[in-house]
Amino acid sequence: MAIYPLLLLVCLLGCAADRDPDTLFGPTAEPALVVDALLIVGQPLPPLYLRQTSVPGVPYDLAALGVPGAQVAIRQGRQLLPYATAPDTAGKYQPLPDPPLVQAQTTYELEIQVGNETLRASTTTPPQLQIDEAVLLDAQTLAEQSRLKLFGEAGAAVYSAPENQLRYQEGLLEVHFAPVQAAGYQVAIFSLDPGSPFLVDADFIEADDQADFDRQGNSPPIADTRGKASLPWFAVAYGGRHLLKVYALDQNWYDYTRTNRAENPGFAGGLAGDNFERPLFRIKGGIGLFGSASVDSVGFFVLPRN
Repeated sequence: MAIYPLLLLVCLLGCAADRDPDTLFGPTAEPALVVDALLIVGQPLPPLYLRQTSVPGVPYDLAALGVPGAQVAIRQGRQLLPYATAPDTAGKYQPLPDPPLVQAQTTYELEIQVGNETLRASTTTPPQLQIDEAVLLDAQTLAEQSRLKLFGEAGAAVYSAPENQLRYQEGLLEVHFAPVQAAGYQVAIFSLDPGSPFLVDADFIEADDQADFDRQGNSPPIADTRGKASLPWFAVAYGGRHLLKVYALDQNWYDYTRTNRAENPGFAGGLAGDNFERPLFRIKGGIGLFGSASVDSVGFFVLPRN
């Protein structure tokens, strides 16, 4: 079946930055080291989390299972970038002050030494993804109605620009970009105003049901978007400022996400990873995720329906 651009694929599954440990680690028979770090092109080297798996069926205790005293470093070419223990969180390691920005199309190699255990992983970052335009289409004819302002044109003022004031459930927001050399893509939506009003108006929605609607979510991974990503209105539940991000994923991030049922339970017809019993971790000497992506975003403001 042909893959349609990311229309109807954004669903409230939780943002990649807020992964639950149980969904990240997956089932494992023996205790194992678990690494969690994502490199974003153009941003500083991120913190890294090192923990251990727990006994199945037991609530995961982040503080108790954080691994202290590890030697952590990332190598980029001839440059060695050591990490230090963060004092605020068990199992958290952070780069030294003034860390370098993550470069596009660059290989980063991770090595962690814990006693006589060694964990290794590597990622090659995708090229920088850039959104060229964002348009509002007629939901029926798909004819272009208006063009939104991008951050490169208006900065933070995009949220107040008249073109970026979108009426809830009117039209279809679509972003266009030149595809880059990446394993796949994901789209994420973020509601930026915690106090903004709940806009879903349906007979089956009770007042107590609002707690079930998240303010952020992401799509399953898609191998080919053909340079387009669309946002269905059912992925938006609140008014106010919103940020739509498009990620170009490296092989590690793409493989892990598409094979992890806990994060992607087969919404919209199923995924390539539906038949995997265990996620693809791409980690030697442990499990988890050491991946990278490039990202660009569009900001807009959601108004209530008339």
